[in-house]
Amino acid sequence: MKKAAVVIGCLIMLLAAFFGGRFSVSTLGEIEAPKNVTTSTSATPTKMWEKFGTDLQVAGVSMIRELPVDYPIDQAEGVRFMLRQLRSSIDMVLAREQGMPSVFRLGTNTSAKWGLDGADGKYTNAAITGQGTYRLHGNIGSARLFAVQSATQTGEFDGSYDQYESFKELTGDQLQIDAEGNFEVLISGYKPDNWSGNWLELDPKATELLVREYFREWESEVPGTYYLERLDDSAPSEPLDLLQAADLLDSTINEFYIRVPEWRNEADQIRKLFTNKIFVQKGARGTLAANFYGAGWFKVADNEALIIEMDAPDALLWSIQLGTIWWESIDYLNHTASYNDSQAVASSDGKYRFVISQKDPGVVNWLNPVGHTEGMIFLRQQQSKNLVKPEAALVPFEDLRSHFPADVEKVGPEDRKRNRAYRLKHGVQRYSP
Repeated sequence: MKKAAVVIGCLIMLLAAFFGGRFSVSTLGEIEAPKNVTTSTSATPTKMWEKFGTDLQVAGVSMIRELPVDYPIDQAEGVRFMLRQLRSSIDMVLAREQGMPSVFRLGTNTSAKWGLDGADGKYTNAAITGQGTYRLHGNIGSARLFAVQSATQTGEFDGSYDQYESFKELTGDQLQIDAEGNFEVLISGYKPDNWSGNWLELDPKATELLVREYFREWESEVPGTYYLERLDDSAPSEPLDLLQAADLLDSTINEFYIRVPEWRNEADQIRKLFTNKIFVQKGARGTLAANFYGAGWFKVADNEALIIEMDAPDALLWSIQLGTIWWESIDYLNHTASYNDSQAVASSDGKYRFVISQKDPGVVNWLNPVGHTEGMIFLRQQQSKNLVKPEAALVPFEDLRSHFPADVEKVGPEDRKRNRAYRLKHGVQRYSP
């Protein structure tokens, strides 16, 4: 009984951190930020750039050492992951410069993955201040789910930084929208007495505005077009000096230190506790409030198959996808590494069965791990009225057909080829400016 209580306690703490927010940087142990971050006003551009290169080298090497992996594919992807996080760190720091307009920029996407990005989602964000007043307006498009939410993602690498916190949200079904799909939202710390339109309360700690669009029918749904205006006064840009330039370099290193290891603890704990299992619970801080989220870990050898069986949730949209140990989505445009409820095929008994295997099983709902022996399983149940918990079973690959109804739909190479074309076509539409 004591052992069971300890395990349950660990699960509660893990899932509260995973679904409710993010682990604090203080859990990173041996990884240390560079010393003497502030650059002297007497520094030359050459010395500043040399320092940046040294700090970056120290950061990269220390983090790679602290994030050991077992498989060559994960090692190679780890190098690419570091490059992606450096790019994202640079983009975030430059977007926050004084005087920069609050322009929506493409966030997590196929070339800048992070935080188990949703295979059905488009994420755009704009740098804001929690003391500002903004007008969001445009056309909502036809995505299955549209949501706007403020959040914060800034801090110092001092062990006390809570890396990500999200605040109030509005979803498409809560918005006043005209017959053509046009809308506007006032975003501010308080609602004016004479305002009767859409309003999103802005938390004073907010530093970014995030728009999520989730697509169900990839062939027909299209992204929205929307813009952000600041309505109150803001400080203009000023001529740049060397001290400010040095701060840009130091802030980039700081952001890099924060971003790279952020998902390490979740990966370690889920790998330890949920191998070839999936746990589902209600979303909390850091997620959309009306959703359920599931997490698990697959470990499937060449001669094995993991079969995931579930009923369909009563949800606006639900999906299942695979991710790497780096908390990135496995390529869902070139491969069938994800399915939503319009793409998945139910068996004749009404249940949905998905197969994770290294070899093509020749049936519907193959979740292709694309060479990964291990990785994440992630389930989203968007605006769901009930919680559905999948069951998973690891079986010999040669026996997997016996776990399906006899009339399971077969899929051949030409079907896979057509599916790839369908996925790529939607990806171009979703991520183009």
